[in-house]
Amino acid sequence: KMVDESVVVLGLPASGKTTYLAALWYSLTSLKVQSKYTLVKLLAGNGEYLTSIAARWASAQRQERTQQESGRTVSISLRGQGRPDFTLSFPDLAGETFARMWENREISPSAVDLVKAKGVLLFIHSDTIRHPGWIADDEEAGMPPEGDAPRPWAPRSSPTQVQLIDLLRCLNEAPLAVGPRQVAVILSAWDTMEEEGITPEDFLEVNLPMLHQYIHHGLAEGWSFRVYGVSAQGADYGDDASAQRMLELDVPADRIRVIGDGNSSNDLTEPLHWLLT
Repeated sequence: KMVDESVVVLGLPASGKTTYLAALWYSLTSLKVQSKYTLVKLLAGNGEYLTSIAARWASAQRQERTQQESGRTVSISLRGQGRPDFTLSFPDLAGETFARMWENREISPSAVDLVKAKGVLLFIHSDTIRHPGWIADDEEAGMPPEGDAPRPWAPRSSPTQVQLIDLLRCLNEAPLAVGPRQVAVILSAWDTMEEEGITPEDFLEVNLPMLHQYIHHGLAEGWSFRVYGVSAQGADYGDDASAQRMLELDVPADRIRVIGDGNSSNDLTEPLHWLLT
């Protein structure tokens, strides 16, 4: 009997979730990447969608934003690592679903069951982090004071790490709590950070210190985590020269880099393997 497994794919809008899925599907079907898992079959109802996003990825085009709040659950049959064949399911939910959890303190009934898996892929776009604003920084930069008039505030303007900490907290509260979880933090667009010579774990500590502290000391008992730097695109597809370099690679999957736990590979199943073991 085939075992059913599932993971939660969580992240704010434009954090790299769909790009990861597109590159993962391309890797599994191209048979040119040595992976922890190999494809057995695609379950009914996912083929057209996965083929379309993988085609955009292969042609170095940016992915279109996921629009459906309810998303779609992608299910694929995999084998590997000496375990029986299993079905892996994960929802491709719009980032707005998770933004709404923070902003409006609500989640649609259709999305509740989709985020109850014990394995979590938490996506953070490493090049678009919203940092806290400090008055001292404005003064040092020579920015004029704003005056006495208060500026309007909206939840979406909160620092990235504040929103993500609250999302993780929500996963441990009703109606989403399922007990201890494993969290794979995926720092997407890692190619933009390569020149810094920093590990993904250190990047998280430097750029998202409160989130780093929360993951180490604030998660509920039994939770575990690992941090990965992932470049699924390999370059900014909005830059014509960079996109052309990607198209000129003999093996498109060579764009992919996965950095984590002291290892480097182009195997996008690495985080999934950790979550499922």
